[in-house]
Amino acid sequence: MAARQHDERRRKIVHLAFGCGALALRYLLWWQAAIVAAAALAFNLFVLPRVAGQLYRHGERPQSARSGIVLYPASVLLLIIVFHERLDIAAAAWAILAAGDGMATLVGRRFGRGGLPWNREKSVAGTLAFFCCGSLAGIFVAWWCRPNVTPQPELWFSIAAPLLAALVAALVETMPIELDDNVSVPASA
Repeated sequence: MAARQHDERRRKIVHLAFGCGALALRYLLWWQAAIVAAAALAFNLFVLPRVAGQLYRHGERPQSARSGIVLYPASVLLLIIVFHERLDIAAAAWAILAAGDGMATLVGRRFGRGGLPWNREKSVAGTLAFFCCGSLAGIFVAWWCRPNVTPQPELWFSIAAPLLAALVAALVETMPIELDDNVSVPASA
């Protein structure tokens, strides 16, 4: 059976949809969230290459352990572990990764004309989509997860922190570096 051709749009839709998992951080204890993220990591590492080959970019499948498809849930797991006492922060960074990075690609490919001076592969339209969608998703999820944090963060923090994090992550995403954006974006956010 021939391998199906890569579909970047479908990959980004999965990227966005996986971000909805950040909403569950309102209800889960940190270790429960870590188990779910570890299960997603195992699924993407061992099962997904066999059932959804079209999500992999050319040349990614032989090295699937280093692909964004594996790095994404690994980054989410790391966020949950590092911010286990502040799942609102982990959730916001996850939402920025999902919505910001996902929409940057979709919008940038559709409306991006010309590249940025420092990175011709990134566009103003994609970067603005990253910031707008990432900050809105980050703010919403940080606000949504506030009740699960003790003491509950101030509302201004749940708005300002994701806004600033999305701005920094959007700028980092435009940098011409070799580090996969499924690592650099949540790390900077």
